[in-house]
Amino acid sequence: MSWIALITGVLMQVDTGIRIALATAAAVTTEGTFWLAALLLGVSVYQARRQLWATLKRRFAGK
Repeated sequence: MSWIALITGVLMQVDTGIRIALATAAAVTTEGTFWLAALLLGVSVYQARRQLWATLKRRFAGK
């Protein structure tokens, strides 16, 4: 829902402060969703995040 609010805010050309607040809310809720998903799936959150970052670094570093 926060991403929909962010997109709507951008399309409606709201003020910069509101856009920053909407982007922050979207980022925080996305991070929370990742933590909750890892918790519910029984995956170690630390290990899952470490593996995710390693994968992203490999992909963008071209290794």
